[in-house]
Amino acid sequence: MRKKLIYIIPSLGVGGAELALLSAIPELNRRFDFRVICLSSFSLNFLGGLSEEECSNILTFKRFPFNYFRALCYSLKFNPDIIITSLWKAAPLGVIAKLFMSKIKYIEFIHSSIYFHFFDKIFTKLAIKCSDVVFCDSVSAKTFVEKENFFKPIEVISFLRFHSPKQWHPKSHISLKALFLGRFHEQKRIDRLVLLVKKLKDSGLYFQVDLYGRDDGVMGFAKNLIKENNLESNIFLKGEVTSDKVQCLFTNYDFYFQTSDVEGMAMSVVEAMQHGLICVVTNVGEIRNYAKNGINAIVIRDDFDFSITVNQLINIANDIDLANKISRNAHLTFVDNKDFANSLIENLIKCV
Repeated sequence: MRKKLIYIIPSLGVGGAELALLSAIPELNRRFDFRVICLSSFSLNFLGGLSEEECSNILTFKRFPFNYFRALCYSLKFNPDIIITSLWKAAPLGVIAKLFMSKIKYIEFIHSSIYFHFFDKIFTKLAIKCSDVVFCDSVSAKTFVEKENFFKPIEVISFLRFHSPKQWHPKSHISLKALFLGRFHEQKRIDRLVLLVKKLKDSGLYFQVDLYGRDDGVMGFAKNLIKENNLESNIFLKGEVTSDKVQCLFTNYDFYFQTSDVEGMAMSVVEAMQHGLICVVTNVGEIRNYAKNGINAIVIRDDFDFSITVNQLINIANDIDLANKISRNAHLTFVDNKDFANSLIENLIKCV
């Protein structure tokens, strides 16, 4: 008989935790009696690529605080063998479910190496304390949990939605087209990205940068900043893209820009590197463990002196061999890594 598994997540959107889960649903559905509990509404278009049966196992409970009560009632009735909570808003449900069903295996999934605010700190620490096992999406997240001295078993789960493409294709010319894929949230520091594009333009590099993602509070600010810096012909806001369409985007670009203050594994950066894009990134989260400046990526200095980054990009734009070296090294970085679905299931089986 298949084990019963509930995976609780606050929302389904373009974030790394959400995209990783969606990529694993078909295999989780095959191996477990599986349900996803989502605590807010989302666009059904985001489920592109999933079968009707797989979609039917995604349950949505809306309207705080009733969504928590209804989700808890459903969980108790379903009586799972395993509950996974991902992100702090899901943590209270895992904690309460563990109190009611002490025999379940409770797993808290950590996706960051910092606490974002007071409530994140309170509920994440409580979830870790009550959990049987902690899953982390990166080594940096594992180190963060270990520093808290919870003394819990910790497993690092590969956060790759798919295997790297088998073939790397050398570039015959450099296209100054860059991509950003993520949430329009203050932590993503879109203002810093706009400043970088302006400095590149001032130096004679006229990049086209396409920004994909949902508005998490700073979309209006980003539009105004683009207009103030006369970058309407350089930076374009493209809106959200469904999970099954993301892979198709990478082939249209040679560069990826990520100027965040905070990241965990930074799934979009990983996927861009898998496809051989030259990633221009800040030295945060797990990025510092896999992005090597001038080797497989361009890493912005911690003091954000963009003049050095601009000079590096000028050299790359004028040296096809250098561009291909970085692109190929980026592609090779994750070529031997497992994908998220198989890594997750392997560790779930080990845990139970």
